[in-house]
Amino acid sequence: MRNIKYIILHHSATDYQANKDDINGKLIGRTICDRAQEKWKKEFPAYKCDYHFIIGHTGEVFKAQPIEQTSWHCTNYQANLVSVGICFLGNFENIEMPTEQFDAGVKQIKTLMKQYDIPLINILRHRDVISDISHTTNSTECPGKNFPYIHLLDALRDGEPFPEINSGQAFDIGEDYPYVNEDPQTTRHNQRRRKRIP
Repeated sequence: MRNIKYIILHHSATDYQANKDDINGKLIGRTICDRAQEKWKKEFPAYKCDYHFIIGHTGEVFKAQPIEQTSWHCTNYQANLVSVGICFLGNFENIEMPTEQFDAGVKQIKTLMKQYDIPLINILRHRDVISDISHTTNSTECPGKNFPYIHLLDALRDGEPFPEINSGQAFDIGEDYPYVNEDPQTTRHNQRRRKRIP
């Protein structure tokens, strides 16, 4: 049984659909998983996908990698071991997320948060995770500049507003955010600097 502590959010950086007949995104989701299987089949013959869940633009949620199994969805080995990867179909560098997809994402994340006792502060974007390759955050644009991250976090708080910026207790997503990091010294540094959610 995996010790799941984080949910890490991604976009597919693709179109919503493989073609006009791919109404809910199932085909393009299958293509994403097929490519991952091909990449990892020698090392992990039972590997299914780089994500545990894929969420389409119509709000349909597709189960991919079994949640009991690690998926290689971010470039941090330790983060992969203790996280669930969720991919929202679409390229949110260029487009906005449809309401149906957003609502389905909120519902799926809430379910996982309750099931695994994951706090809001451990819902991260891929870009928030320190990369084993670059040893920095922001090593990727994923899940895209238009990904509604703040709105998603707010919805996960059941609509409770974030503290006022000028109160000194703001929920800062900048460099003070606690990143997943396997380096204990850096982790302690981040913990000292981050602002707390009240």
